[in-house]
Amino acid sequence: MKSFAIYSSLVLALGIPGRQLYAQEDSTPSKATINVVEFNDLLKDSKWDEAAAMIDAALKENPNAPKTLSLSLQLANRTMRAQPEAAAKRFAGLIDQWTASPDMSVETARELQVATNMYAMMLMQQSKGEEAVGVVKKALTAVAAAGDAVKSPRRDLESLLARQLMNAEKSEEALAVMRASIEELKSGVEQGNENIQDLVRATVNFGNMFDDVNEAEVNERNKYVEDILIKRLDSDSKTIADLAALVSLRSSQLSQLSYTNPEKGLELANELQSRIENFPAPSEANEVKQIEGFSRNLKSLVSRIESAMARERLVGTAAPEYDAESFVGMEETSLAALKGKVVLLDFWAVWCGPCIATFPHLREWHENYSKDGFVILGMTSDQGYVWDAAAERAVRGTDVTHEQELEMLASFRSFHKLQHGFVLTPKGGEYNKKLAVSGIPQAVLLDQQGVIRMIRVGSGPKNAHDLEEMIQKLLAEGQKPTAATGSSKSIQGSATTYSSQ
Repeated sequence: MKSFAIYSSLVLALGIPGRQLYAQEDSTPSKATINVVEFNDLLKDSKWDEAAAMIDAALKENPNAPKTLSLSLQLANRTMRAQPEAAAKRFAGLIDQWTASPDMSVETARELQVATNMYAMMLMQQSKGEEAVGVVKKALTAVAAAGDAVKSPRRDLESLLARQLMNAEKSEEALAVMRASIEELKSGVEQGNENIQDLVRATVNFGNMFDDVNEAEVNERNKYVEDILIKRLDSDSKTIADLAALVSLRSSQLSQLSYTNPEKGLELANELQSRIENFPAPSEANEVKQIEGFSRNLKSLVSRIESAMARERLVGTAAPEYDAESFVGMEETSLAALKGKVVLLDFWAVWCGPCIATFPHLREWHENYSKDGFVILGMTSDQGYVWDAAAERAVRGTDVTHEQELEMLASFRSFHKLQHGFVLTPKGGEYNKKLAVSGIPQAVLLDQQGVIRMIRVGSGPKNAHDLEEMIQKLLAEGQKPTAATGSSKSIQGSATTYSSQ
């Protein structure tokens, strides 16, 4: 969330099992020997080229060594931001290797799934939606051909395919893929030959993709899975796997409710915590750790709900003045100086994919409404990135100065053809806390008097629609003082957890 953080987000969103991609010694014989300790030390010291040379030499001698291929995947994952072109090439090579394998084991299918997730995400960020769809279809075809032994990775790849189809604006095809996958899973669960956790993951993914347009169907599918899990957990034969499945389902619901109905979210969180606390104490240490992990994750979700409630309380209040460290692409200004204009504070960061997904809307709104008194301020801070001119992207640097960060932001702004300016507040400062920023992008819309009228978190179409509608409303109000009437509930689209550290 950075490279490992990206992997973590995919674990949560797409249901990749928690098999860590860290190098470990194994007993598999290999013609080439890799010193795993040395390899991990190279990664720790960010010596990417040396690590790549070690892996490539081993693969040249034995291209099919499972351990070496796993290490190659780890390297690609770790270098996604530092060396994106090399990482993409490595992901593509691994996908070619694994899809051509005549014997698809569960482990190989899982690693293929991870590589496909990562590579498709990189293609999507480069606006190569059709290519991303093709990559996922290729992996899915290979895994499906391996039969029932790899059903679980196949289900997750079906969800990934639907997501990429959505990104390629093929929502009907995506809906058909997910419906077919879930119906097959439901039938299998009822017959006892499918895993309930796979059905939960697919149901969660369905909700994440289609909640805005198929709310009734999403609720129906959630209720179906919920009823099964509650029945199991109320029985004497309940297992920790049943509890884990309910935690997964509830975590998704709580994430959504933290933006739409935080009071209901707290109610569900309390019910879930009660089930966790009253679950029979397991005898195995790993299960004890699992339950402890459930409680930690729930605590984090409750914190997000509390942040959402804090955002609700902000609507109708005067926005606090920011403490600007620097400005990019604009003259120095303040909120006080912008009184009389409708102002959108867009909290974002260069590494945030959902933030970049909002840029088309920001460009359009600036073009359509700036002449009428609408101003966008991109609120960010130093993130330790520099501009890679050859790759035309921001990449993480080492000991990046503030001046280098400003140069990167100027190049980033020009590359993305953004017309609005950026305001850099001090890193680790209090301004984000004052506006309850816990996920980005977060949009805070102010009326002509500087009063907060709407807050939205995420990059989904629902948020874009709501914000534009309110922009038009506020501009129509002109200079007349009005009572705050904006919605006090933040709606989440695709968002990234934010840390100013």
